[in-house]
Amino acid sequence: MPTITSSGLRSIQGPRGPETREITFTAGGTGANATETDLFTVTGAVLVHSITAYCTTSLEQSAGTPELALGVNSGTTDFIASTVATLIDTGELWISGTPTADSIALPAGLKDILVEENISCIVGGTNNISAGVISFSVLWSPITSDGNVVAT
Repeated sequence: MPTITSSGLRSIQGPRGPETREITFTAGGTGANATETDLFTVTGAVLVHSITAYCTTSLEQSAGTPELALGVNSGTTDFIASTVATLIDTGELWISGTPTADSIALPAGLKDILVEENISCIVGGTNNISAGVISFSVLWSPITSDGNVVAT
């Protein structure tokens, strides 16, 4: 069992999870332009060991060029900068502006990150994401005694 120090911080344990959330994008809902969707509710402070995004159904557009970014509520591109959504296809890992279907090392922006707010994705660009599915997974450890991550 971890010990609580006088500062309220915990000694870091091995990863918990994965906590997983699958998002189905639709033009009138989670795929609507300028829509931010909370993926994971974070309480307290946690260390995100890794966050991954795997596309199970290619993202599509109705018109224009929708983009997708991954971050936290106050920094919506903290993990992955805006990516043209239609570049994210079935069977690809979305880890950067260039999704890949091959094995690849996680970039620094997707691992060993201290987080104190909800993890979210946001649709931007010039139109909606009309269809598609991405599965997001997080491995994490609590840093504070109330540190927790739950799929929303």
